[in-house]
Amino acid sequence: MFNKCMNYHIRFKTHNSLQSNLNRALHEWIYRNSKNFFKRYFESIPLINPLTGDRCIEYAFVIKILKDLDGDRYQRVLDIGCHASPLTTIIKELGFIVDGIDLLPSPCIYNGVNYIENDFLLQKFNKPYDIVILCSTIEHVGLKGRYGSPDIKDGDLRTLKKIKTILTPNGVLILTIPYGEEKIIMPLHRVYNKNSNLLKYAYDNFQIFMEEFYKNNSENIWIKCEESDARKTPSTENNYALGSFVFRNS
Repeated sequence: MFNKCMNYHIRFKTHNSLQSNLNRALHEWIYRNSKNFFKRYFESIPLINPLTGDRCIEYAFVIKILKDLDGDRYQRVLDIGCHASPLTTIIKELGFIVDGIDLLPSPCIYNGVNYIENDFLLQKFNKPYDIVILCSTIEHVGLKGRYGSPDIKDGDLRTLKKIKTILTPNGVLILTIPYGEEKIIMPLHRVYNKNSNLLKYAYDNFQIFMEEFYKNNSENIWIKCEESDARKTPSTENNYALGSFVFRNS
């Protein structure tokens, strides 16, 4: 009986030892290979997207301008390209009467916000607006392949021309755009500067009230800069400066 117990104990220990060695080897293989996989994966992409934080700059700019406007004089707001944007609801809570328009359906229903699911260029508006907002939107208009936009030649310029017709006299246009080396990066966006037809039209047909420019520094931090510095920024799908503008309808 004692011998049988000893034999069983030895076999049990041997089995446990073998199982333990196999588990250890398996864990080491998984760790080693997964470590190499993730190392290769993360080395293949930037750890920080150079554009991270651009919306923080743009949203803050828009809200700053809205807070400084006379709420008795400026009441009706149109937010173009409002899909999944927090701006539309924030504008409502600032006390404005706000419509939001986008090709894509709104992901929420918010009391007091009128969402319009349509192409801005096709939409008929019954009343003019005191304020029109284009926050990181106009650079996509007419570029097929993103945000459901159809292919429209000069869709951005046509949008600006239509805004001119639906703004009240002295109405405000708040515009934020990618800024730098002028380029169309299909199907993602356009990048503008003051030599672009879009801004030439804006400066010729509206009165400029304010402009600000931001760029990424060597540590991928957005900093305020001069227009000349922003204009020199190389334009790629993951890199550009920012231009933020306030125009009045003259």
